[in-house]
Amino acid sequence: MQHRLDIGSLEPLSRRVLRLRGAPFTDMTHVAAGVLDAGPMAAVSHRTAAAIWGLPGFDLRPVHATGRRPRVAHSRQDLSIVHQPLRLLEAHVVESEGLRITTPSRMIFDLAGDRGLHPKRVERALDTAWSMRIVDHDSLHRMLRDLAARGRPGIALMRSLLAQRPVGHRPAGSNAERRFQEIAASVGLRSLVRQVNVGDEDGWVGRVDFRDPVHGLVVEVNPDRFH
Repeated sequence: MQHRLDIGSLEPLSRRVLRLRGAPFTDMTHVAAGVLDAGPMAAVSHRTAAAIWGLPGFDLRPVHATGRRPRVAHSRQDLSIVHQPLRLLEAHVVESEGLRITTPSRMIFDLAGDRGLHPKRVERALDTAWSMRIVDHDSLHRMLRDLAARGRPGIALMRSLLAQRPVGHRPAGSNAERRFQEIAASVGLRSLVRQVNVGDEDGWVGRVDFRDPVHGLVVEVNPDRFH
């Protein structure tokens, strides 16, 4: 190993990671190096995991990882931002393309605990993941049971968000629908039901985006491109 370093065929990326000189260095290579840098059994997590799972608005870099790297002063050579939670169960991690990565449900809870993210952005990430069918009511409530602890960052936010999304919840299908829900809630319309079939005595008429059984309203929301 030292010989390969001496002759330049290997180059150090950090105090813990070496790279074959001349090999392609893509964003995903940077992610892999960041996870290695985070220590044994580390996993891609937080905003980087959100990007890998396909949530819009999140980037692969800077690399976020959850691991057990010794707590030392942050160095410019570190290849990742390492989070060290008290609990990361193996059930919260999957392997994809040779990388360990937190599950979508765990990723959402980690985002909720990220003080740099506004709660509304966490809510949008939750609804997007739900509409992509990579999380659901059961997986999120299992994660809540696994992680619930007094004072844990993000738990209060997730309890609130999940309380608003009972069994059978259907997330907003677009940003326009999500914005309509926010506006409706701000004026007291909180009894809206998503994606409801409507009809009359002649039979089925169609499916509407929202129905308010309390106020007798049906609503169809179209984004700007349809106006």
